[in-house]
Amino acid sequence: MSQTYLTTEELAQRIKYDARTIRNQLKDSVLLEGVHYFRPFGGRKPLYV
Repeated sequence: MSQTYLTTEELAQRIKYDARTIRNQLKDSVLLEGVHYFRPFGGRKPLYV
């Protein structure tokens, strides 16, 4: 099963949300690491599943 990984901006375009809203959801712990996103190589930039 292959998965597509998206940046915050790509996800915002695909689901028609503002990128700022997605970042706020991430900060408020609505989106969970390992379930909704991950940080490759221990980096700061999250990639969404």
